[in-house]
Amino acid sequence: MTTPDPELTESLLRAPLTVAAADGRRWAYKPFGLVLCSLFILYHVIALLQHTTPSGGLAANFSRSLAEKLRVGAYMRATSNIQSWSMFAPNPHRSNMFLQVFVELADGSVYDLQHDMYGRREYPYVFYDRMGKINRRLLEQDRYQRHYAAWVCRDWALHHNGEAPVRVKFVKMWTKVPHPAKVIPYMGFDPMQLKLTKEHLPSVECASTVHAQLPDEVRARHGLPPLAPGEFRDAIIQTWHDKAEQREKTIERRRALMPDEPPLLPVEGGPGAEGGE
Repeated sequence: MTTPDPELTESLLRAPLTVAAADGRRWAYKPFGLVLCSLFILYHVIALLQHTTPSGGLAANFSRSLAEKLRVGAYMRATSNIQSWSMFAPNPHRSNMFLQVFVELADGSVYDLQHDMYGRREYPYVFYDRMGKINRRLLEQDRYQRHYAAWVCRDWALHHNGEAPVRVKFVKMWTKVPHPAKVIPYMGFDPMQLKLTKEHLPSVECASTVHAQLPDEVRARHGLPPLAPGEFRDAIIQTWHDKAEQREKTIERRRALMPDEPPLLPVEGGPGAEGGE
């Protein structure tokens, strides 16, 4: 049995407002701070439960009144925690979509990176693969394809002595899911027996795409030679002040190119005309 340190005990007794743990260490907050943090956590948990649970059913009136009194909607918007129940769509996908990702090298050789799930996923599946979700999202929202291709260019260069591919090619593949009435008598279907359709999508050039090249800091970290001057394509970052200043310069430049307006002549019979009042 260890005896407590008398100096530590005396210091704790002299500071009665300081909350200490069992081993003598001071808590992160004083009692007033602990109460405030606990109340905030309680409010946050209640707001999350009210916002994420269905608003209909037997507890609809209670849920609505709770949201009004606690101002859950305003709090969720202010903290960017809004979640709509529309994400739980009742209609499943009518087709299985895949995106093949290829890289083309300078010598003309093409390699399949096998980022798609075609032929590598068993149906039905219990665990949702993260790469499969990203692969499908690239097809649903094609604005991500260029950024994904930039990562592919950097990743290939990182694992191949800094040599980036020439371009990244995308091929869309999909199979149509048969109607339940056609597969129920056969207790399911084999997804590999479905008709596979392919479509070539626009490719992405590694040399001209923003952030598709390994920066010199990363190359030096992995012992790779630096890039040639001007080879790295960096993103142009503009603040709201920069955009406003650029807009004003554009307006001034357009006004300078406009021809000078002729002087206004007095209208007959008007105040500026001869004999007018």
